[in-house]
Amino acid sequence: MKMYKKPIVTVDAGLAEGVYAASGASKGTLNVTYHGVWDRWGTNGGKGLAMADWSGIDGTITLNVTFNDTVDQVETDDASVQTSCSGNTATFTFASTASNPLTIGIHLNHGTSIDDLKMTGFTYSVN
Repeated sequence: MKMYKKPIVTVDAGLAEGVYAASGASKGTLNVTYHGVWDRWGTNGGKGLAMADWSGIDGTITLNVTFNDTVDQVETDDASVQTSCSGNTATFTFASTASNPLTIGIHLNHGTSIDDLKMTGFTYSVN
């Protein structure tokens, strides 16, 4: 540049510039599939079967799976997984090194037909 030009600072609303840590890095994926009735007991109670699988995730996963009915109990095929349920939500906390895929059993013990149980969604976070 042969001729000096004084720099000008402008502010443009709605524009952003910056450097973002790990931009473009893969965060991995996790999916839960509900397969339906696994077992029946009593008049209507029973156990539903769901499977969770993941890839590219490193850390502790907290998975919340919601259903259209109150969940009485949950279980998995991996003893290291912490499980709990409250209302229509089943919560699972486990290391990303747990059994993959993870087999999940959802118990209904309160007389509602196990045939009517449906998964309504899921969310997860990784720490």
